[in-house]
Amino acid sequence: MILHPGRRIVFLDVDGTIIAHDGALPASTITAIRTARAAGHRVLLATGRSPSELDPRLAEIGFDGAVLGAGAFVRLGEEWVAQHTMPVEKVRRMIEVFGQLDLDYVLQARDGVYPVASRREEMRRMLGIEDRPGLGPGEELDIEQVAEKAPLDAIAKAIFLGVTSDAFERVHEALAPEGFSVITGTITHLGTGGGEVSLGGVNKGSAILALLDQLGLDVADSIGIGDNNNDLEMLRITGVGIAMGEATPEARAAADEITGTVHQSGIAQAFARHGLLDGTAPEGEGSATAGAAQR
Repeated sequence: MILHPGRRIVFLDVDGTIIAHDGALPASTITAIRTARAAGHRVLLATGRSPSELDPRLAEIGFDGAVLGAGAFVRLGEEWVAQHTMPVEKVRRMIEVFGQLDLDYVLQARDGVYPVASRREEMRRMLGIEDRPGLGPGEELDIEQVAEKAPLDAIAKAIFLGVTSDAFERVHEALAPEGFSVITGTITHLGTGGGEVSLGGVNKGSAILALLDQLGLDVADSIGIGDNNNDLEMLRITGVGIAMGEATPEARAAADEITGTVHQSGIAQAFARHGLLDGTAPEGEGSATAGAAQR
């Protein structure tokens, strides 16, 4: 990936940043992303979701790559350039704790998500993937893609759900001392009743730093935009960290500046403020980049 002088590399969270929590995807956001890419800037996703959980509308917008699974997987174009899965013994320990605390959970891998069988329909609705092919009752994926049959050597992170507000505290107390990262606030309506568990040190920020180093790009040329607690490291390490208007207090504190909400065209506002919507692509790039932006 080449970044010409004066161009930026931008990392965008998805839920609450590109797509509103009510599912809305403003036309202004789509236009801003495509315009920035056509001008020679690089725009990548940076989400806690795994590839199979991504909203199909994102592929229609067009991106230069993606940081997925909250830093566990990194893709440039169609090539996977980084993958960080948990050791099997760590996955077993995580599942053991969820069982001891009577928590429902979803295991996330690069090529699939695996909810506990007893709550799979509800969890798929929560993740927004209930309409994906093969997930109907009795279909092949419905039978196979459950936590009880998950490939433990491919798991990168997990989402857990509790019915009481102390679920996060209990999971954190059990797993954080053992080298896990446990965060809450990523599923807004659950509050501290839910959260995410990853390997310590695997997050969006560390993945972005490694990618920039691999590409020989300056951190100062990077922009990160997010709204939630799995965005904190990204907001802190990028050249400019921007929190959305409805970001968590922690995300707002980690950011350099605040933009509007999704419904207020927050991404378009931020892109305009940093000059990403001005100018044309560097010589020799215009038609190719513009075409890619439409794919």
